[in-house]
Amino acid sequence: MGFLVKERKIGWHKDFDSSHFLILPYESKCLRIHGHTYNVDVEVWGELNENGMIFDFNHLSGLVKLLDHRILVSREWVAGKDREKLVIERNGKRLELPGSEAVVLDKPNVTAEYIAEWFAERIAEKAGDNVGRIRVRIWEDPRSYAEITLERR
Repeated sequence: MGFLVKERKIGWHKDFDSSHFLILPYESKCLRIHGHTYNVDVEVWGELNENGMIFDFNHLSGLVKLLDHRILVSREWVAGKDREKLVIERNGKRLELPGSEAVVLDKPNVTAEYIAEWFAERIAEKAGDNVGRIRVRIWEDPRSYAEITLERR
């Protein structure tokens, strides 16, 4: 055939709807609670595992299900939490939410950059030794995205 496998990569794309607000040191409409129809693009490079896959697409679908139709908040904003309720205090707001309606990100803010990082870290947790690189791009709207690339050491 005359060809060698140079690299293997999978790609995946999905949209989800979430709300958030930002903490910023200046006046911005993004300080208010608002939502986006996010789009996430994932690329994973690696070798085939024993199942003939680089990475299982079902893991990616599960991550989107966690975020879809939820409000995303920073762990640093949580003022109280019990089994049923989450209390968020920030930007002069006090929100009491059912715990099932929020996703707490272990990030200092809920920017597109941090959402992409959170997503990539969750992929890395599930990645086998066969995975060498992960790229995640989070689109907030058709014009604006944040991207992160993780590479195995």
